[in-house]
Amino acid sequence: RNPRQEPKAAAPYKDLPPALAARFRRLREGLLKLPGVAEHLRYMGPSWHWTWEYVVGHRKLCWVHVLASGPAITFTIADTEEPKALALTRLPAAIGSAIRSAQRTGPVRWCALEVGDQKAADAFLSFVRRKLAWVVEETPAAAAGRRSLAS
Repeated sequence: RNPRQEPKAAAPYKDLPPALAARFRRLREGLLKLPGVAEHLRYMGPSWHWTWEYVVGHRKLCWVHVLASGPAITFTIADTEEPKALALTRLPAAIGSAIRSAQRTGPVRWCALEVGDQKAADAFLSFVRRKLAWVVEETPAAAAGRRSLAS
């Protein structure tokens, strides 16, 4: 929680209770397996503390927050992506709800999602694969290169 001391990227694996650490690990490893995705740690103030940010090129894919209750996710949906997302067959209810109730800033909705179990983590990873396809489709250069933090 020290804003001046960046944690190791894998710190939550040992800092969280085992069940919560497993959810964080599933999210982190699943996101890092996606082509072109890079991971950065960002200090996001006293509310969110250190946050794991996932990007493709210059586009932000999502942020994973490490909370006492476990990992939580913030992701954005652009106006052009929102109809695609809501039209997905078998879109998990929690993700649909996060999109519909999201705060809008200009042409983007900021969606918040708690990851209550491994099934929720898997559902988000399935959704984010589709979002990644839209991002790459819109900006093909976004998928070029891959950098990630050392564990």
